[in-house]
Amino acid sequence: MVMKMVSILTEPAYSESMWCKEIYNGLTSTLTQKRIPYNDITDTIPENTECVFVIASDYNWIKAILHKLNLMCIKPILICNQAETIQGCDYSCVCSDVSSATKHMLSELKTSGKIRVALYGVNTTSISDMGRIDGFFAFKDDSFDDAQIFVNNGSLKACFEEFYPLRSSFDAVICLNDLAAVSLAKNLKEKSPETLKYLKILSCTHSKISDYYRDIIDSVDMCFEQYGKAAVFIYEKLKQHPYLSGMTVTVGKSSYCETKESKPINLNDITKADNIYSDKEIRDLLLVEHILNISNDTDKMIIAMLTKGVLMADIAQSCFLTEGGVKYRINRILNKCKISNKSELVTLIKNYLPRFDGSM
Repeated sequence: MVMKMVSILTEPAYSESMWCKEIYNGLTSTLTQKRIPYNDITDTIPENTECVFVIASDYNWIKAILHKLNLMCIKPILICNQAETIQGCDYSCVCSDVSSATKHMLSELKTSGKIRVALYGVNTTSISDMGRIDGFFAFKDDSFDDAQIFVNNGSLKACFEEFYPLRSSFDAVICLNDLAAVSLAKNLKEKSPETLKYLKILSCTHSKISDYYRDIIDSVDMCFEQYGKAAVFIYEKLKQHPYLSGMTVTVGKSSYCETKESKPINLNDITKADNIYSDKEIRDLLLVEHILNISNDTDKMIIAMLTKGVLMADIAQSCFLTEGGVKYRINRILNKCKISNKSELVTLIKNYLPRFDGSM
């Protein structure tokens, strides 16, 4: 008898983002803990697959994939951070509690007396971003001025260049993710630090890189690892209660057909949206976030001293390591992050974390 298992299908363009990685880690760690066998798929669904988890963000990609899976009598569990209804598709869903997060941010703004709000770094193909914008306009009251939207069509630089001449028109900015928030904060610190004296910046997600801008950015933690755990909860409940046709579960901030033959999912004909992850600034920010995630306290201390030009022998002495031990740690980071050399690592940290001291 062939053992049943679950499959995980991830949107390719979304897969390198920190949010997708946190969701994936939460999902796979929960499956492992519960001893539920799983595999990652890209083009073929094994015939012993009992359920397909879909991790994605782009609306068009999601709709195309759900439609293909439904045609194969598969009702997937979608993890997408937003409960936007995909018309004509049958699926269960894990999403964020957008209402709670939006109300929290609006309350923060009102308490601070900030009423002239810009929505910054909006990806119009992202279900998450559009859901947050809908939530903002649904919950804001007449005390707020009309909000202006600054779209990220694949270039955070272009987004900032559009915002910069109008910066004095706003006293608050809601960034749709931490990468956009860090980019905005970094650029304003360099070009117009006086703007930061009156401009309140809020972000809808929380990352390690934003911790280094905590004096400028207030982040709402969306608990992405919990999304994967919630998806496994849906899977187990649907198995226990087959009369349930589907479920939608929201995560706060702080009927199956008989098994058929293995069938390919052809991704080549799925509509592709403009990929914001092709933006060099986005890639660099994600890389810095990855460096922070894989580095322990000693690694961060080594990186901080590298940025200050400290000699290898002195780094080794300060960290109670041999020079070989220091080099091993540096090479581990370079290899894991696919960075070519120390100079590139130092340039990245200096560029995006100019006051990095390794203490966080």
